[in-house]
Amino acid sequence: MKKILNRTRNVLFESCNLLELFMALVVLAAILIACCSLGSAFIEFWEDRLSKEAFLVFVGYVFNILIGIEFLKMLCQPSGDTVLEVLIFLVARHMILDHTTVVENLITILSIGILFAIKKYISLPAGKEGYGIFSGDSHGGDGEG
Repeated sequence: MKKILNRTRNVLFESCNLLELFMALVVLAAILIACCSLGSAFIEFWEDRLSKEAFLVFVGYVFNILIGIEFLKMLCQPSGDTVLEVLIFLVARHMILDHTTVVENLITILSIGILFAIKKYISLPAGKEGYGIFSGDSHGGDGEG
């Protein structure tokens, strides 16, 4: 009975890995489509290049693509560093593109500082950083199966 339960868990775990891989491919396709549409966004920016709003709209497109790339990296190789990089990009995008109050800007700056401090001083235990959907290690590197 225990052997059947372990086999079922392994099948479910591998199914989750396949779904993760599928979602990574979907995100990759979305990033490629967004990169293709970046050309028209740049043309719109160039035509209205003297407007501050045109630049912010263009930078918004670029940030969305960068966040998508970081998210794809996080799906392919989940680690504390990739999660923190996604969060840093999201907070930076919020600060740059959204019209916020002085207090909101202060909170945003503090949150970025906290994220950088976490990235510098807190790390995951050794051996967990190499796990990813392309690593072939479905058991998190512990060698048990």
